[in-house]
Amino acid sequence: MSERLTRYEEYAHVQRLSAVDLLEFTRKGLNEGRIGKILEPGCGTGLYTRELIDAFPHATIEGIDISETMVRQARERTVGSQAYFRTANAEEVVSGEYDLITSNATFQWFHSFDRTIQRMSSILHKAGSLTFTYFGPKTFAELDDALLDTREDGETERTAASRFLSRDKVEASLSAVFSETEVTEQTYQQEFNDLSELLRSIRHTGTGGGGLRKGWSAGRLSRVERAYRERFGGIRATYQVFFCRGAGFKGEVE
Repeated sequence: MSERLTRYEEYAHVQRLSAVDLLEFTRKGLNEGRIGKILEPGCGTGLYTRELIDAFPHATIEGIDISETMVRQARERTVGSQAYFRTANAEEVVSGEYDLITSNATFQWFHSFDRTIQRMSSILHKAGSLTFTYFGPKTFAELDDALLDTREDGETERTAASRFLSRDKVEASLSAVFSETEVTEQTYQQEFNDLSELLRSIRHTGTGGGGLRKGWSAGRLSRVERAYRERFGGIRATYQVFFCRGAGFKGEVE
């Protein structure tokens, strides 16, 4: 079992906060009595699943994740509940009918966001809803600035978050598929003792290490940390999170 997977929840501070806030966002205006079947794509270790279990005690919850290790942990942490799990690529789910599809801190990692939104909408009940958080491109903006400040010849390293979709693009993608949409934005900040602690957090909670290469030299680490502190007075990380909702599927998926 990889260290990154086993230590995910130790470092998932912002993911835990956004899970609580996503649940509140999801329940707003929802007829909970009609929620019988829930799909959670990218369930990970079951952090958000446990919130769903408590909030929807009469619903069946199906969690899926591409990582067999994550699925095993989620299953172990929800024994005796109404949740069950399977290993699958959330981007390729094409069957089933769900009253609610909801996902925390996953959709920004999908290779084809538009296509995945279409697929999710096609397996929703006609009165169902899709809700999810999407981490925006200003996530880790401080680290990106420090990387740019210390760039040397040939270096192009950026965080994966710098390539995430903007709020406008997320809204446009939802509007192309759903007749009813909502996107709100929230910013979280987290303080770290040093740059190494921030990089560990990114490595343990971000797919592929958050886009950063492994094995920075001591000199590289020192240069980036010095630039970071000069700009921001400390090692603070910003997380830009979009809370997204879609309902009322417009048409067929190609």
